[in-house]
Amino acid sequence: MRKFKNFFSLFIITLCILSGLRGILFLAYPADFSALTHWEIIQSFLMGVRVDIIATSLAFALPALLYFLPFPFIQRKWVQVSIFSLLFLSISLIIMIVCGDLLYFNHVHRHVAKEMAAVGNDVGILLETAKAHWALLFAFLAFEFFLFALFKKLLNFNVNSAFNLKNIGLFILVVALLALGVRNKFVGKPFGVSDAFTSNKSASGNLALNGVFSMLKSLKNQPKLHFMPNEEAQKLVQEQLQSRTFRFVDKKYPLLRQLDVPAKLTTQPNVVIILLESWSAKYIDSFSGNHFGVTKNFDRIARNGLKFDNFYANGQRSIEGISALFTGLPVLPYSAYLGHGLELSHLSYLGNVAKKAGYATLAMQSSKRSSFRVDSIATLAGFNEYYGAEDIPDLHWEESAQKPTFGAWDNNMLQFYLQKINQLQAPFFAFTFTASTHSPFVSPGKKWEKYPHQEDHIFGYLNTLNYADEAIGRFMAEAEKQPWFDNTIFVFLADHALGLADDHSLQKAGLKVEADRPLENMRIPLVIYAPKIFTPQVIERLGSQADLFPTLAHLLGWKTPIATTSNSLFAQHDKPFVLFANGDLLGFIRPQGYIKHNLNKTLENNLSPQAVQTALAFYQLLGQLQEENRIAPAYQQN
Repeated sequence: MRKFKNFFSLFIITLCILSGLRGILFLAYPADFSALTHWEIIQSFLMGVRVDIIATSLAFALPALLYFLPFPFIQRKWVQVSIFSLLFLSISLIIMIVCGDLLYFNHVHRHVAKEMAAVGNDVGILLETAKAHWALLFAFLAFEFFLFALFKKLLNFNVNSAFNLKNIGLFILVVALLALGVRNKFVGKPFGVSDAFTSNKSASGNLALNGVFSMLKSLKNQPKLHFMPNEEAQKLVQEQLQSRTFRFVDKKYPLLRQLDVPAKLTTQPNVVIILLESWSAKYIDSFSGNHFGVTKNFDRIARNGLKFDNFYANGQRSIEGISALFTGLPVLPYSAYLGHGLELSHLSYLGNVAKKAGYATLAMQSSKRSSFRVDSIATLAGFNEYYGAEDIPDLHWEESAQKPTFGAWDNNMLQFYLQKINQLQAPFFAFTFTASTHSPFVSPGKKWEKYPHQEDHIFGYLNTLNYADEAIGRFMAEAEKQPWFDNTIFVFLADHALGLADDHSLQKAGLKVEADRPLENMRIPLVIYAPKIFTPQVIERLGSQADLFPTLAHLLGWKTPIATTSNSLFAQHDKPFVLFANGDLLGFIRPQGYIKHNLNKTLENNLSPQAVQTALAFYQLLGQLQEENRIAPAYQQN
């Protein structure tokens, strides 16, 4: 066991070094962490130990596996020296990255992310920083000599690597411990960037994280961002965002705008948002003119609400829709999203702005709490209460003995949602995300099978849509009985479209299927329903999920500045547009047409060359501001 003890000692020493560097970060940049309470600082340091365990486990993984192999040849001196050298280089690398990150933090006030893997201008700031701190570089090298001597002294070269049960068991133990160290969780998804935030303050995450972890989690094959001078990109973006509704307020933060007109509503209504899993406009009769007959409750709501007929998803994944909804920023190709690095930058969040306006906040999803890391994201975004599938009781209203693939049935979740809303103090701001229409399409029972059910077929989807629609109808029927109903705005929209199904199979079943609109695989429903507040209307204005944030700010008169690349759906004298990611393609829509661009060349365009430049300007500016941490000021998240 001396063999294990020595290696474990090196592991602990490395953890202590990384924790010490976190202490230097805290002392070197006190203003960045001044918003944290004493308890939040302690929590962040404790969370930082988990982050350091992950980084250290990754560095130790290969050397440790080689060192504990139960084969006699491992005992050879040259093998032992090679393992020691590999371990020392691995540890030195993570310490070097964390030290470099300490200096980089001074420039953007967040940890390094994908910049380490980028080329050209993306790493220029790191190189310039290294040149300017040559004295620290020499100090680092001196420390490395000390560390080398310490590691050499502690590592036992006289090891017993015989092939026996004791050494085999020791090897299995080390593999298990390293795997646990890297995952940092016994069950569920591995520890992610958003998990490091112990509060909704970005400072908590910045204190807990280190450069190694944030870089690895954010690492992507980022294309070149510079299509034009930065000043030109900013000018094109601000021209596109210009309206009489919001005004730009800070030159340092080019996206930051403040409401510049009175609220459209004179009261302070509650807001209830329901994000619908895979609800494509194509399969909702009131949005498509088709006759599938599975959305009668939603169609009734649409007829009696504000129905937005030209509304699009900003991406094709649920987390991209959640990111756009919570921040007003689309997740563009190769870019970070919430739970995967976007939260490293200061952002304005929907829940936080609602709280500043006096709203109680609640978030929920049908899936497990940690699905898409929404548990961590919801806290960061300003939602005081959060629930997932583990919290939702089963009402046993479904006929099927099967359980949905993801979390709770929509009936169970929506009734629980209603129960939790009833416990909130008005005004309240609530969000939930359904799941029963997620593929594979598990049938809740024969009662809802309008079509022959297949879990991997459009008919299975339509049946689960039929069920989800009934769950919404039951939820709304109960909501109408509540004292808060008359002063509540209900917002229904989808996370993304299902995608295009085989129309032939639908037509073969005798269904009338209207011709697809352009970009039908991105088109989703939006209904804003408040019968005591709004007169029913069909609105043709172009919009997307990212527009909901400034729309609510406009309706409710929220004066907190917000940093979005989107506009209110009720703005006047502006230029409606949608930015979206279609796989690795950048999309840009205007009322006259759309563009698809692969960041090297235009693939589809029925607009103008100038529109292409505007789309690329958004991509470039968003990337630049994220890298420089200039999307929003730090106070936006406090």
